Amino acid sequence: FLRSRQRIMAISSFGKILTVLDLFSVSRPIINVDIICDELSLSKPTAYRYLKELVSTDILKRISGTSGDYTLGSKIAVLDYISHSTDPLVQISIPFMRDIVDRTELCCLLTYLNHDYCIDLHHETFKEAELISYGRGCPRPVYVGASPKIVIAHLSKQHIQAYYHQFTQELAQVGFAHSLDEFMQQMRKIKKQGFYLSQGEIDPMVCGLSVPIRFSTKEAPIALTLVASKNRFDFLNIQKLIEILQNNAAQIEHKFATLSENQSN
Repeated sequence: FLRSRQRIMAISSFGKILTVLDLFSVSRPIINVDIICDELSLSKPTAYRYLKELVSTDILKRISGTSGDYTLGSKIAVLDYISHSTDPLVQISIPFMRDIVDRTELCCLLTYLNHDYCIDLHHETFKEAELISYGRGCPRPVYVGASPKIVIAHLSKQHIQAYYHQFTQELAQVGFAHSLDEFMQQMRKIKKQGFYLSQGEIDPMVCGLSVPIRFSTKEAPIALTLVASKNRFDFLNIQKLIEILQNNAAQIEHKFATLSENQSN
């Protein structure tokens, strides 16, 4: 019993140490002990202990020549490389995404929805075209854009309602929904039509067209999205793009299901 309790306490303590990572962002790539103490309500001895543990595992590194500033360490880059290189869904999707890009000459994204943000797991661009997106791993809002909406529309009723309550103010500000009933109607419509086209939601001059990749009945789908300038979309056959996305999404789903079956046998 004592060993079990010590193990639980150790896991709990490790979880608290990892909360330090939540303090980093693109706008704040460097933190120090005062930031940790202020934002996590920790004592300085505890904050220094957390920093020592994270530095010892290369998750953080101390910036030399400073009075105690820290940035993300090399282990983060290694883990990201491993994740991207071995994630079966990403690896299965890449050839199909490249084919989509070759056929449409647009940028293609594979996007995952987290609890309060979404991130691109992978992207493919046409030749040397500039990616009109946030880029891999860069968090972006869930209340604007095609990718998060197509994913949320395929969640359970309870989870859809939870998203509305979490972002009620933001959804009203962007004019997408001013009540829970309106939001639920919008989500039902998106799910029924099987795609979502966003026009200028994230950037006034950018459009996104998303369909879901439903690889599990127990988990939220992944969004497969085409992104281009609004001017470009004005001259495109949207229905044809939807067909291309949906056909490739179906092939990705089938290949992933086949892989899962082979691994379980």
